[in-house]
Amino acid sequence: MTAREVEVLCLAARGLTTGQIASRLKISAKTAGHHIQHVYTKTGVSSRGAAALWAMEHGLVSGVA
Repeated sequence: MTAREVEVLCLAARGLTTGQIASRLKISAKTAGHHIQHVYTKTGVSSRGAAALWAMEHGLVSGVA
């Protein structure tokens, strides 16, 4: 996973929407969405909730929002 994908995953795991992630990272919402899709593929999940759980299990975010 790229550093940017990890960054997007961490923000998504904290509950940010695609638009909020895009705004925070100064990228387009479409680009943020592509990063999220790549994260799903690389982690083998198909939802934000599952991606958030994966991120917590792999020490990328804590269980506290």
